Order: sequence, then structure tokens, then C-alpha cells
Amino acid sequence: MTAPHPRIARSTLINLVGAAIPAALLLITVPIYLHLIGEARYGVLAIVWLLLGYFGVFDFGFGRAVANRIAALHDATAEERQGIFWTGLAISAVTGLIGGAILYLLGDWLFAHVFHISGSLRIEAENAMPWLALALPLAIIISLLAGALEGRQAFLALNGAQIFGTVLYQLFPLVVAYAGWITLPYLISAAIVGRLLSVLLLFALSYRHVPLSPRPRFALHQVKSLLHYGGWITVTGLVGPLLTVFDRFLIGAKVGMVAVTAYTVPYNLVMRLSILPGSLQTALFPRFAMVDPTEAKVLAARAILSIGAIMTPIVVIGLLLIKPFLILWVGAALAEKTAPVGQILLVGIWINTLAIIPFTYLQGRGRPDLPAKFHVLELLPYVAILWVLIDRLGIPGAAWAWDLRVLADTLLLFWAAQTTSGLNRTMAGILPITGAFVIAFEMPYDSALYVGISLLLAGASIGWSIASIPQDQRTTLSRRLLARTPPVNSTVSQEKHGS
Repeated sequence: MTAPHPRIARSTLINLVGAAIPAALLLITVPIYLHLIGEARYGVLAIVWLLLGYFGVFDFGFGRAVANRIAALHDATAEERQGIFWTGLAISAVTGLIGGAILYLLGDWLFAHVFHISGSLRIEAENAMPWLALALPLAIIISLLAGALEGRQAFLALNGAQIFGTVLYQLFPLVVAYAGWITLPYLISAAIVGRLLSVLLLFALSYRHVPLSPRPRFALHQVKSLLHYGGWITVTGLVGPLLTVFDRFLIGAKVGMVAVTAYTVPYNLVMRLSILPGSLQTALFPRFAMVDPTEAKVLAARAILSIGAIMTPIVVIGLLLIKPFLILWVGAALAEKTAPVGQILLVGIWINTLAIIPFTYLQGRGRPDLPAKFHVLELLPYVAILWVLIDRLGIPGAAWAWDLRVLADTLLLFWAAQTTSGLNRTMAGILPITGAFVIAFEMPYDSALYVGISLLLAGASIGWSIASIPQDQRTTLSRRLLARTPPVNSTVSQEKHGS
């Protein structure tokens, strides 16, 4: 195998930092939000953001299509890339406004008849609809601008802007809540101010990195190819969010908003573990579009091994520590309801992070139709299983349904991409994960036996992880660490030179 492209490692690290900072901010702000606005209002706010995310389908895949086309045109002239950018931006602005209008018209009906939100909170949600409709065009334009920077592999600029936007998006509503304005219209309008500032910064960065000229250049002949690629991304955008958020919609409709909070808190926490695979995905997507098929297969195989090696000990340790962490984070009462959900979802996240690589490979190699078709195939069985398991098991049933769905999705994606090299070695990681899952469910976390077995499982998973990393990567890492380790007499040398 060839050595990994150095830019991929650097880009992944940049993307990782860019995702880790908002995740850390989430850990800090969630308990504060719960204290300031209450569990029920936080549950409604979670539904509102999910609704906004789903209506992001009015992007029509242009963010991803622009990223793919600009990456493929890495050696082309700036004028060609400008044509792609301005064409995508113009269409995205129009579709965003249309989507915002539709969201405004449907919002009241959804809150009243689908989510069954209680009287006072429903009035708040309905009053917030103009702000929510305004937020949608901004979100779609952000997707397009981020796609342009991703296609140019300008990950430092992209992540800096996204950190800036996410911090404002989280903190502005919190400041408003601290001031005593805790109703949804105030919270959502404050978040929109953060979105607007993010759009301005991303546009300035795109102007520099694409680069753009002051006079827009449109490439109408590219519309057909963008629509073809973006069309399949749109199918994924239509069905994928349903697969992602339908669990919380159904919990809200069948159990209530407090149950949505009990599910959303561990769900958001566990999903943050996909930061590293997601960072690698962002770095690999333009590379898959640029390189030849053989190199693309090599990149995919190495990425699968790396993700398996890193995620296995993280999931094992997460299974063992999530309950005591939740007790400290959100309190014992809520932790009793959320910990089982988090433990079940942790098993699924390990499976799902592996699927990120074949998913990205297929989209990067110009086959976005295959993941889209799989999502359509999964939708009805998933909804049926979700409905039954929520009825029988409550919110843990929703977590089990999600695990089953991502398992099916992972198997289909690997079959389609034919990127199974190294997967057999990676699957051995399920053994310590199973052990950690069983004792986390069956034993009290504060017993000496639990601590002893936990240390054994964590050590075994870390040892397996190190052994499963390809030999050349271990050698390279060891050389870098040794090169940075000062020799024994370095202290004397530094003192002589006044360091």
C-alpha cells in the first residue's frame, strides 16, 4: 500500500479540531439550557432544529454537488470554478426562499397535529415560525459556501468559520435566555443572528479561496450536471433526515416532549463520537473525486482500518463511563432514563462510523445514487420497527431500532462500494464492545468488580487497537514520537544555551 497522502492527515486533524470545539461547547451549554428554559421547552426547541434540518433538503444537493465539481476542477482555471460557484449560489438562494415559504405555511399544522405540543409551547412555536422560515435560506447558503471551501480543500478556513458560526449559534440564544427572554421566538431569532454572521464570513473566505472576481460568472451549461448529481443527494437529503430524526418525531408524538429530551440528550452526546470519522470523511471526499480508482480503493481501506482502531476503545470506554458521566452532567433523575439509551446507541455508533467510508467513497466517485436508493429501501421497514419497539420498550426501543437500521445501511454500503479490505480485522473489535455493553447494563457502576472488569476491557481494546493499525503507520508514528523526544542530556544542553 502507498503511504497516506500527507494532506489527508493534516486536513483530518483540522476538521477534528473544528468539530471538537462545538462538541465541547454543547457539553457545557446543554445543562445550562435545561436549567434556564426547562426540559419541555428544550424538547420543543430540539424538534424545531430538527424540522429546520429536514427542510434543508431544499438545498437540492447543490452544496455537495458544488464540492464535488470544484474538487474535480482542481487543475482548471479560476473562471471555471467561479461558474460552478455562482450558478450553485444563485439556485440555492432561490430554493432556500421557496423552502422557507413552505416551512412557514406548514409549521403551524405540524406543531398542532403532528407533534402534539401543549398549548402554551405550541403558541410559542407558532410565533417563532417567521424566524424559522428566515433561518432556512441562510442554512442552505451556508451549505453551498461550505461545499465550495471543501472542494478547494480549504479546511482551515472552513473549520474556523464553522467554529465561529457554531459558537454564536449556541451562545446568542443562551445570552438571551440569561436575560430572561426564554420563549422560542427570542431564542430562535438570536440563533439567526449567529447564522447571518456565519454566512458573511463564509462568503468572504470563498471569495478568497475559490477564488472569485467582483463580477459574478454563471455557467448555465453546468446546471444539468449539478442537478443530476444534486438530485441523488436530494433523495438522500429527503430520506436521510427522516431516518435520522424520525425517532424523535415519533417519540414526541407517542410519548411526549419530556421523553424527547430524555432521548435527545444521550443521542446528541453519543453522536459527537462520530467527530473523528466525520472529520476524515470531509478530508477524503474531495480526494475520492480527484484520484484514480486504484488510489481511491487504497484510501478507503486504510481509512476503515484507522476508524476501527480508533473507535473501538472509545466506544468501550464510553459504554463503561456514560452512566456516571450523565449523573454528573444532567443529574441522577434524568440519567436513569438517558443512560440505557446512550449505551444502546453507542453500539450503533461504532457500526455507523464504519459506514461513513463506503458512503463517502460512493459519493466522491460519482455514485450518489446508491446511498440514496439504500435510504429509500430502508425507510418503511425502519419506521415500522421504530413504531413497534417504542410501543413495547419506550425510548430504549427507539435506540434499538436505530441500531438495526444503521447495521442494515452499513452492510448495503460495503456491498455496493466493494471496499471491504481490512474489514475482517476491524470486526474483531465487536468482542470488547459486547463485553462492555453487558457489564454496563448488568452491574452497578460503583462496584469494585465493575471497575476491575472495566479496566481489563479498556486495556484489551486499546491493545487490540494498536495491533490493528497497519505496520507502516505504526512505524511512522513511532519515528515521529521518537524524533520529538529529547535525548537524556537535553536538559543540560538547554541550560547551557539559556533555554
